[in-house]
Amino acid sequence: MKFMMHTNNKVAHSEESDATDKMAQSLMDVAIKLQGAPWLSAEQDFIRYALDAAAIVAITDVRGTITYVNSKFCEISGYSEAELIGENHRKLKSSHHDTAFFRAMYREIAHGRVWHGEICNRRKDGSLYWVDTTIVPHLSEAGKADSYTSIRFDITARKQLEADLRASREHQKRIASLDPLTNLPNRRSFQENLEATVDDFVGSGRAFHLALLDVDTFKEVNDSFGHSMGDHLLQTVASRLGELCQGRGFIARLGGDEFGIILLEGTPSAARAFFEETLEVARRPIQIGAAARRFSLSLGVAVFPENGNDAENLFQAADLALYHAKSLGRDRFELFHPKLKEVAEYRSQLLLEIEDGLRLDAFELYYQPIVPAVGSGLISLEALMRWRHPQHGLLTPSNFQEGFSDPVVRAAIGMFVLERSFKDIADMTAEQLPLERVAINLTNSDFRSDAFVDQFFELSAETGIPLEKFCVEVTESMFLGSHQKRVKQGLHRLHDAGVEIAFDDFGTGYASLTHLRQLPIDKLKIDRSFVANMVTCQEDQAIIRGVIDIAHSLGKTVTAEGSSKPWNKWNYLPR
Repeated sequence: MKFMMHTNNKVAHSEESDATDKMAQSLMDVAIKLQGAPWLSAEQDFIRYALDAAAIVAITDVRGTITYVNSKFCEISGYSEAELIGENHRKLKSSHHDTAFFRAMYREIAHGRVWHGEICNRRKDGSLYWVDTTIVPHLSEAGKADSYTSIRFDITARKQLEADLRASREHQKRIASLDPLTNLPNRRSFQENLEATVDDFVGSGRAFHLALLDVDTFKEVNDSFGHSMGDHLLQTVASRLGELCQGRGFIARLGGDEFGIILLEGTPSAARAFFEETLEVARRPIQIGAAARRFSLSLGVAVFPENGNDAENLFQAADLALYHAKSLGRDRFELFHPKLKEVAEYRSQLLLEIEDGLRLDAFELYYQPIVPAVGSGLISLEALMRWRHPQHGLLTPSNFQEGFSDPVVRAAIGMFVLERSFKDIADMTAEQLPLERVAINLTNSDFRSDAFVDQFFELSAETGIPLEKFCVEVTESMFLGSHQKRVKQGLHRLHDAGVEIAFDDFGTGYASLTHLRQLPIDKLKIDRSFVANMVTCQEDQAIIRGVIDIAHSLGKTVTAEGSSKPWNKWNYLPR
């Protein structure tokens, strides 16, 4: 009897270990030797026993009819030997593999080549199992296959482990791409989707819209009702927006109260209708605490490719449009236009120049006198900042107001004013100037941390200048921002130490009388808009008279803002 075996380098390899491969090869060699043997010696009988003990073995004819199975084959398949012999091997088919898979396998073995791969079969009870399979064709003397011996090893556990690992990786990928609070895609997923959308639309002549949106007054909900209510608000908004975007675009939570939408409807009219609907959906009442409240969104919208031909520039354009929508009063959407970028670039450049000015000591303090109604012989001054700009000369704060929109810059300027005013007061004292108090203007950024107030006390201790020499001026807007609690605490610390507290621009706000009752206010400064017309306007006279009466009845003093020229101590103060 002639045996022939051909190998094919293109046969797929499994991921089994080298030891398993060697064992399979050895058993395959044994199977080849045993096939067609006219008699079995005792040694060959033992080899077959060993093969049966180690592997799952079956023999079929060229039509796939089973002619032999060992006990391990019966054990793993759930069928008895009697149920298998004479049956076609398709009895075990699991439908996991397609027709092309088996066609390729039969093509190999029909040409006398050994096939090696992984097969999923179905047990008698319907469950699936996996076997690493080597099929060895038995060749007749004519060189044609007349039967096939399959040697299998159970790899079900390994395949299950691989499936579990894949599922785990997919789960981790989903977690990495999802926002856990809203179950919307997160910022990372949004960025990937935006980049993919840009790639799809480049050169197509089509447009899409990118919108960035914030929940208006979200922080107030967190501060007033707690983070659980804030989370409920975000979940409700996310649910409503998710329903609205279904089938029309991609939405994600980018962080905090910020969401992003990629709207695939490219026509301006369709986009406008969609964003108007977005605003309307958000306005529907939401149950917060014991009452239903209405909320709103601010949206900034950019159009691809008109406002940006890549993800980064498009995102920047939408962000600038969002900032513009907020500045216009919120509860609206604004489309990007190039002027917004010009303003942003100007502001960025201005902030850099202010930082350089602080570093190069280009800022100065000028002092405006506060004239008492009754002479006391002492001088009170208000410190006013000026910037000696290298190109534009001496500038007042109104010329670089945009710089004050950045809280970090405001805090740096506030620290400069504090430190410079202590130095100037020390110089004035050395020149024996009869100084009562110096007033400095504060912002809520001065109370972002305890650093400003702590520095107040440290400078007083270092210079020996008592805190009673200072007046700090505050405005109502400082008590409406995110740091209002810190502002109140800081003012109480300063007031308790002897610093005078003045309420600047009194009469221009909405809750000033409440502040007079709740805050340690010593002095009211009537806004110059009332003072300027008080001679000719009876209404302004009445307002000023009323403010004076209220202030005096509460034991507070009153200052009317005027327009006297400020002094620089080196040029105007007497020596």
